[in-house]
Amino acid sequence: MAENDSYQTPSVTPETAEDTSSTAETAGWHSPTQGGITTPIAPEGGIPAYPGNMNQTGNDNAGIMLPIAPEGGIPAYPGNMNCPGCGSCPGCSTLPIFPTIPSVPSYQYGQVRFINASTNTFPVNFSIDGITYAANSQFSNVSAYQPISDGFHTISVNRTTGLQALLLQQTFPFTSGQKVTMVLADAREGGLEMIQVNDVGCNNLPSGYGCYRVANMSYSGSSFDIRMYNGDTVFRNVGFTQVTSYKRALAGNYTFYLSNANFQSAIRELPIIIIGAITGTSPVSSPLASGNVTIQAGQNTTTYIMGNTWSAYSLQMITVND
Repeated sequence: MAENDSYQTPSVTPETAEDTSSTAETAGWHSPTQGGITTPIAPEGGIPAYPGNMNQTGNDNAGIMLPIAPEGGIPAYPGNMNCPGCGSCPGCSTLPIFPTIPSVPSYQYGQVRFINASTNTFPVNFSIDGITYAANSQFSNVSAYQPISDGFHTISVNRTTGLQALLLQQTFPFTSGQKVTMVLADAREGGLEMIQVNDVGCNNLPSGYGCYRVANMSYSGSSFDIRMYNGDTVFRNVGFTQVTSYKRALAGNYTFYLSNANFQSAIRELPIIIIGAITGTSPVSSPLASGNVTIQAGQNTTTYIMGNTWSAYSLQMITVND
């Protein structure tokens, strides 16, 4: 039984050993049949591809054949323009081309301007987030519209001269696509306050019409009527910091008069402002102020009432296009 269970080493004759050795040498270490494992064979004239394989030129290319540009050609890579007729001179290096950073779309901006309705005798500077928007502004000065990004911004008011003391600082929201006017006025309790006025509105006008409104930025406790010469009331009981709604107005030249508010309930406002449409019979007597206004077709116009009856700056009607 032991003989049957024992492993029998096959006998090998010298002739057999010589044939086996010859076969192994012929197949080599990378023989497809070595150990029953099939290994890749480099094509005729090629080299095995494995890391560190050094070709006969001494360059380590990891067994990978690099592409060679055809005769007379150039390597193909982004930005290579060193070729005849490509717009660059021979021998000139070409810098890489970087993408252009897009600018912020204009629809993400609104517009803002400043009006100084304060009766202080010293000039002031208006700044937003530390950037000056209007400098050396005095009573009744109106700045031009400037762009402002959508979001919350901090407005500061400083004296232009002297120690340039901070007089007022306040944060306001701004909306893209909208125009606003920031008005500096004398505060109710003394000092200064800032009022934000929205300048967007009055669309889809009939041909030949514009829009007109009034804002009272004079002094605390004031209330006025705005009337035409014949006594017709255009706006009534306009209180301090109040901004009326726009009204349609036929394009043309008007003169409006400012008077103390008449609180009689029988007085009605004109729904539409039209030159020559005489309905009143009581011309304005002793107006507090007056202003000439030109209404343009398709244009929004605002008259700001500012000043007072006791300072160096009397009541005035300052008109601007929105």
